[in-house]
Amino acid sequence: MIPASPTPDETTRWFAEQFAAQAAALHAWAACRIGRALRARLAPEDLVQEVGLRACLRARDFDPQRGTFRQWLFGFANRVWLEALRELGRDPLGPVRRSGGDSQLPGVFDTVTTISRRTANDEAAQACRARIDSLDGDDRALLAAVGLEGLAHAEAGLLLGLGEDACRKRWQRLRERLRSDPVLRLCAE
Repeated sequence: MIPASPTPDETTRWFAEQFAAQAAALHAWAACRIGRALRARLAPEDLVQEVGLRACLRARDFDPQRGTFRQWLFGFANRVWLEALRELGRDPLGPVRRSGGDSQLPGVFDTVTTISRRTANDEAAQACRARIDSLDGDDRALLAAVGLEGLAHAEAGLLLGLGEDACRKRWQRLRERLRSDPVLRLCAE
């Protein structure tokens, strides 16, 4: 939990611990969301870094009474993802630009960048992204929603255009496939 009346350095350290624990899942989520065709314009690592920057700048707003740190972080991730999609739609040929404010909190940029790069360059994370790329789009979306974000079947079903029971059955089948793959097993838990 974030310390009471923390200094900016204490907030950054607390956030870094929490973010590091979720970085692999966030990278997998970004790989699910950003298909290979979009990666020329938006790398999963860039999305993760932007999420980390924005979340760290708002770390004092985290309230454990409202949910887990992971849920809170994925809330940022979804907002950043939607903004990136809007920007891609406005300028279909240009790159997506970062909009976070690095200078608002000392050390935030370096902290988030270090964690993000370490996770992105990890061999297991690279193998995970390759396996995610081999899944079809519907399975990637299901993995992102249920397996990584932790959405309920009813909520994920609404996002994916499925009924709750259909979503539950598809997730059960996908989870069994994921559990049989040592690289993706952690996404199925």
